[in-house]
Amino acid sequence: MTDKSWDEARRQVFTKVMHGVVQVVALRQGFMGNMAPAWTGSGTIVDPTGLILTNCHVANPRAMGMSAPPADRLAIAITERSDEPPVVTYFAEIVAQSPELDLAVLRIVAGLDGRPVGTLNLPAVSLGDSDTLELGDRLSIFGFPGIGGETVTYTSGSVSGFSAEPQVQARRGWIKTDATIAGGNSGGTAVNHRGELVGIPTQASAGAGITPVDARPVIDTNRDGQVDERDTPMAIGGFINGLRPINLARSLLQQAKGAAATPSPQRPGQAAPAQAPSMQGGPAFSALVFSSQVTRDGRPINPAAVLPAGGRELYATFEYRGMQDGAPWTVVWAHNGRTIINQQEAWSDGPSGRRVLVLATKEGLPVGTYHLALAVAGQVMAEGEVVVGRREEDTDSHIAGQIVDGVRGSPVPDALVIALKPGVRVGDFLSTQQRDMAYTVARTDAEGRFAFPEQLPKGQAYGLVIVARGYQDLAIESALRITANAPEYAELNPIPLQPEQ
Repeated sequence: MTDKSWDEARRQVFTKVMHGVVQVVALRQGFMGNMAPAWTGSGTIVDPTGLILTNCHVANPRAMGMSAPPADRLAIAITERSDEPPVVTYFAEIVAQSPELDLAVLRIVAGLDGRPVGTLNLPAVSLGDSDTLELGDRLSIFGFPGIGGETVTYTSGSVSGFSAEPQVQARRGWIKTDATIAGGNSGGTAVNHRGELVGIPTQASAGAGITPVDARPVIDTNRDGQVDERDTPMAIGGFINGLRPINLARSLLQQAKGAAATPSPQRPGQAAPAQAPSMQGGPAFSALVFSSQVTRDGRPINPAAVLPAGGRELYATFEYRGMQDGAPWTVVWAHNGRTIINQQEAWSDGPSGRRVLVLATKEGLPVGTYHLALAVAGQVMAEGEVVVGRREEDTDSHIAGQIVDGVRGSPVPDALVIALKPGVRVGDFLSTQQRDMAYTVARTDAEGRFAFPEQLPKGQAYGLVIVARGYQDLAIESALRITANAPEYAELNPIPLQPEQ
C-alpha cells in the first residue's frame, strides 16, 4: 500500500470514528424554567439504534459517591463536522451502569421536542478486543477535552502497559497509554488502528466544577488489601493515562441491550426520560435553552448558563406545541432588570416545531443578566435567565493540592507548579518558557502541598506544568477546567510525578 493510499484509508477510519463520538451534556432545570448545563463529558455510539457507552461519573456522578445534583436531562450533542462544536440533538436515559468500573450505557430516547425517537441509524463505532492489545500498539483518542466551545479533539499514543485492579475480575483493569488525555475526555473513545473501540478514557472528578490532572488510587500500592487514599494515586490524566478496557464493558452492554428491549423503571439518580409537552390546556413551550450559536435548523450549540463577555449574539431556542396562527404572543427581554425589548405580534409558525430568538448588537452584548419571558394571550409560557460575563456574586476559585512521588507515594517538596493562562498551549510554553504565559505559580512545601496565590477565574481551562528536581516534568493541556459552578475552594487529588530514570 502506498503512503497516499494508507493516508486515505486512515482518514476514512478516523472520519467514521469521529462521527460516532458524542458529547454528553447534563442539563439542570433552573428556577426560571430554562435548561442549563451542569457538567459535560464524552461518549461513544456503540449501536446504531442509539446506545452510548460513557463513564458512570459522566452519566450519574451521584452513583460514584460524588457530590453533584441529579441531572434533569442528559442531552446528547452529535459530532457533525470536525471543525464545528457538537450539536445538541437528542435526550438520553441511563439503561445500565457500573459505579465499580465507572462505566455506564445511555440510550437515546427523544428528540429536543420531547417526542420519542423512531428507528435510528446512527454512526456507531465497532467494538474491538482489548485483550489482544500489546505494548507499543498505537491508540487514537477522541473526545471533547475542553470547556464549552471545543470541537472534537484527536490525540494519539501507544500502549504503555497494563494494570490490574483488586475489585475487577480481569488481568487488565486498566490500559496505560502515553497519549495525552485532558479533562472532558472522560467516557470518550480510544480506538486501535482499525478504528475499533478498545478503551474508554476514564477520568474521575476531584470536586464539583473542577476537572484536575486526574489521579486516584486504583492499585493496592501499600499492599494492605484495600485500595484507598493511603495508596499511591495512578495518573489518569497526565502523560501516562488510564483507559478502561472495552472487554470490561461487554456484560454491561448486553445488559443495556436487554433493557432497551424492555425499559426498566427509573433508578434513583437517573436522568428522567424527556417527555413531550402535554397537548391538554392549549399551547405549550418547553426546552428553553440559551446559547451563543445555533444550527440552521435551530438546534443549540454550546448551551450555557453563563456566556463569555464580548459576544455579539445571544440565542434562545424552545420547542412549542398547540399553537394557532394568528394567536397573540409576546417576547420580553430584560437586561439587569430593565426591559429592553417588549415585542407583541401574531403567531405565524404553525402548530408545533422549534423557534429561535436572537438578541444581537454590533458592538457586543453588555455584560449582565438577561431575562427572557414568552407569553401567549397574556399568559407566560416560558421564561429563563442567562448571564453574559460573570455573575456579580461569583468568586474565583482558590486551588490547592499535593505533589507526590509516583512510586513511593511520598511528598515531593520544592516542586514548581505552574498554571498557564487560558489559551496558552503547553507546547508553546515549554518551547519558549515565557513568564508572561503563566497565570499563577506556586511551590510545594515540605509535605508536597501547594496553593496558588492567585485565584483562578471560572469558565476557563488552564494548562498545568510541574517541575521538580529528580523527577520527570509533567505538562498537561487544559488540565484544570474551572467551570461556572466551581466551588470557591477546591483541593485537587494528589498528583504523582515519576522519578527520573
